[in-house]
Amino acid sequence: MSPPRHNLPLSAGEFIRFVGRERDIVDLGRLLGTARMITLTGIGGIGKTRLALHLAERVLRQFPDGVRFIDLSEASTHEEALRTVAAGLQAAQGDSTALMDGVITALRTQHLLLLLDTCEHAVGPMAELCEAVLRDCPRVRILATSRQPLHVPEESVWRVPPLSLPSRPTPTDPYAAVPVPIPRRDAQRYESVRLFLTRAHAARAGFEMTRENSGYIAEICRMLDGLPLAIELAAARVRVLSVQQILRRLDDRFQLLTSDGTENLPARQRTLRAVLEWSHDMLSDAERALLHRLSVFSTWYLEMAEEVCSGEGVDPTDILPLHFSLLDKSLIVVDAEINGTAHYRLTETVRAYAMERLEEEADVDERWSRFLDFAVRRLEDAAERGSAPNDWTERLGRLRKHDHNRENHTRVVAWALSVGRVDKALRVCVALRPYWLMRDLSAEGGRLLELALAVSPDEQAPPLRARALALHAELRLEVDPAARVSNLAMCALESARACREPRAAASALTTLGTLALRTGSVEEAERQAGKALGWAMVAGDPITEADAREVLARAARHRGAPEEAVAHLEVSLSTARALGDRWIEARALHGLGSIAAEAGEHESAREMLSEALDVFGELPSDPAVARCAADLGRLHLAWRDPLSARAPLARCLQVSFTSGRRISVARALEALAELALAEEEATRAAALAGVATDLRTSLEQPSAETVRLRSAVERRVGAAQAAQAWNAWRSLPLEQVRDRALAFPRPQGARAGGPDSLTPREREIATLAEKGLSNREIAEELIISQATAARHIANIFRKLSISSRTQLTGWASPREPG
Repeated sequence: MSPPRHNLPLSAGEFIRFVGRERDIVDLGRLLGTARMITLTGIGGIGKTRLALHLAERVLRQFPDGVRFIDLSEASTHEEALRTVAAGLQAAQGDSTALMDGVITALRTQHLLLLLDTCEHAVGPMAELCEAVLRDCPRVRILATSRQPLHVPEESVWRVPPLSLPSRPTPTDPYAAVPVPIPRRDAQRYESVRLFLTRAHAARAGFEMTRENSGYIAEICRMLDGLPLAIELAAARVRVLSVQQILRRLDDRFQLLTSDGTENLPARQRTLRAVLEWSHDMLSDAERALLHRLSVFSTWYLEMAEEVCSGEGVDPTDILPLHFSLLDKSLIVVDAEINGTAHYRLTETVRAYAMERLEEEADVDERWSRFLDFAVRRLEDAAERGSAPNDWTERLGRLRKHDHNRENHTRVVAWALSVGRVDKALRVCVALRPYWLMRDLSAEGGRLLELALAVSPDEQAPPLRARALALHAELRLEVDPAARVSNLAMCALESARACREPRAAASALTTLGTLALRTGSVEEAERQAGKALGWAMVAGDPITEADAREVLARAARHRGAPEEAVAHLEVSLSTARALGDRWIEARALHGLGSIAAEAGEHESAREMLSEALDVFGELPSDPAVARCAADLGRLHLAWRDPLSARAPLARCLQVSFTSGRRISVARALEALAELALAEEEATRAAALAGVATDLRTSLEQPSAETVRLRSAVERRVGAAQAAQAWNAWRSLPLEQVRDRALAFPRPQGARAGGPDSLTPREREIATLAEKGLSNREIAEELIISQATAARHIANIFRKLSISSRTQLTGWASPREPG
């Protein structure tokens, strides 16, 4: 039997070259079995028409009378739209009423799929027609494509997603180029990469993805938001450009991304600019104005838009309905829900176009100025609330909000500096101090501050400049050489004294105290930290007060006076609990736990370190997690319990790797080497320490720890075998080293662990952990403390001989022996 007749405009070759969307086609095919009408929506270039055509080809045999494809891209009036449909169906012609009747008559007895393509210029008449067809033509199903829904009662709206993208990997591989390569075997997992490679090979027959260019290909796909048309246009450029050149030129994407001249695309899709202009021309004046103004944000919520984008043709009360309209037209997308508030964003391509249009308008500076004022006010309010008693949940909520707005902060500071509004830029930076410190964003914050402090320094308000200088020194403490940090702190202290700014003085003195402690000048450290504590209490700055007490506690430990250290940390603990600030509380608990461990108070130390680790994990604060987990692991090693040390030391490596700090990775590998020695795995210890040594050498930060580890290995297995083991993992990519380091060998003489080895409570907690619940969520579910939950998790890991929660998957199943 010959296939049903159709007029689909793709050749067999076009069907063969279709890339991706396999899951979409399967799901849409099922949906078409039950839904009378499906509308594929999405931004121009997302691939709505091609997806619809391939879906129609897939389901063709289900419709005895075939598929009729109607292209409405040239129809803009009611009559033009109806006449186009009537002509496609070979229905009777006439006036509007006769056209509608003719279409219904032509379809009434048909069992077919009606594919209405590019309905956005004729939404009203197409909605009216579809309602009539659904009412009077019971065996007709409708598949429509449009940049916005038609809002027909029986319509099922399918928002076509971007092609799948590779996520940005962590920048820890010392052998990696920039951008970081993606493994060749993973290329087929990502639709966007597959499409790029297919079209690039068509443009240049010898083109291939290599380790050297794979990272650039992935970054091109990310920058183009997985938009198929943009990726195809970019891939066509490999005829004359390398992928590195294409990526560099994407800042001017509208000039770069044009068709290859084969005229196989409609005019509206021959350039990326044409795609966006097609959508832009359909907007009302208010929609255009709002779209342009939204381009100042990387992400936003309604209140932000109402305050920054209203006025001059956009009433604040219109912002919500205009969002509905722009969402319908696929020009803005819902980004995420943060603390119960919906956030929105523009794709990078739409934002670039909207920003171009905004810069042509007279009020561009007013929009940025409003955004800057809004950011300063909200951030300073958040910082002030953080210094007062707050519920911990509220503090975590502010952190999540700051996380989501990081790019906004960078953008608004950059604009403020570009127009000379330096004080406002500094106010943003100073208000972000608690966030930058808790999130350990020293590089990001330091870079912004360095830029701001260099612009018109003589015109900056002295108290504000003093606080910014002190924060800059504080942030560079873990990054720059001690001499430079000392100079920065001294400049900050001089500025603070000149204008009597207590917060800046307290911060600068604490930094100087920390530096003195690192060089062994205990008396100098105590002197500076004592002054800092006084100024911090005057200023009401709990973060600096905690920092100063921490320096004093460490100095007291150096002097052999642990009771003084405990006194300082207990004051910090009490203050933190009164404020509801669990970050400061966790830091105090970490210090107290370390002191208890030195005193041989194992159980007390374990509880405090476990509780601190739980809090650091909630934030998350990667370096704090790594340090605390390492201390907890070493505590177990000191008590000759290497199995219990596995989980915290594995966590130390995992978070260090994720953070991208190679020095933290080196320290974690050294701790795991120590564990391997305790488990009589000397060659494994040497392999771990060998990689740690390479990392330290590349960073010019040698350590006596690696020398000690090698000596310990040589005493156990001899110099020759130690040397061979030392080099065993050094040539491996760091990701493979991580995987091998976390694949712990079964302890000698240990029997296989399994569900039978767990207590009833441990089985209950293991089940919750397998479902993805955090220690805090488990504690809330079972009405126990987080420390207790963490202790049970550690016992579960030890009994099952595992080192991470991901290994709990299928834990109830019998484990393989050996």
